[in-house]
Amino acid sequence: MIVLLLGCGEQVVEVYDGDTFLLANGEKVRLLGINAPEIGEPGSDIARDYLENLLLHHRVRLVREDVDRDKYGRLLRYVYLGNRFINEEMVARGYAESYFLDENDRLKPRFDSIEIVACKNRRGLWAFNVYQPPVTVDEKFRIIDWREAEKYYYQNVTVEGKIVRTHRTKRVCFLNFDPDYRHTLTGVIFASDLSKFPKDPQKFYLNKKVRITGLIKQYKGAPEIIIKDPAQIEIIR
Repeated sequence: MIVLLLGCGEQVVEVYDGDTFLLANGEKVRLLGINAPEIGEPGSDIARDYLENLLLHHRVRLVREDVDRDKYGRLLRYVYLGNRFINEEMVARGYAESYFLDENDRLKPRFDSIEIVACKNRRGLWAFNVYQPPVTVDEKFRIIDWREAEKYYYQNVTVEGKIVRTHRTKRVCFLNFDPDYRHTLTGVIFASDLSKFPKDPQKFYLNKKVRITGLIKQYKGAPEIIIKDPAQIEIIR
């Protein structure tokens, strides 16, 4: 881990959403270990307002880990306002999810535990079906065809269909129900959760008829389900 403490801190002059803000020196900062709704998504204004009320016009202390910037050039940082650990607070209050690309990150267990408490107590955005709650095998939801996914945004359902295309990157594994993946339903497994699933899930689930249970969200104009646990996906044949 590389730690960088910026003296007395830089002033926050603008908050874009629940996990990104602008410093007076022109640098954009993306909070590490969390993910909040993108601008325009349900709950994005609530998460942004909470972070804005915390940080706007205040000086913050930034802590760097191994990776300095993301692909958009934003600083990747843990953020402190006095003794308040802002990344952790956003998860604890329910305005952001725990989100790590590296399953071995030292803070992942801590943030995951805090997220579970926030979910159980329906804090912040957990009260509005914005995030994917844990799914247990005994829960029953409406079963729909994958082509109907767009009718059920921000509802928990079970989607049935065949995985006809998959793709895996360092950050995510995509399970697609149609070759036209940009406009149709996608199942998404993030790298931090891959250890829970069968080895090479992009091969394991390809050409299988499955049922995926979860919250249907909209991402870049198309439906998706975040698959955090193998209990969410059942192979029919």
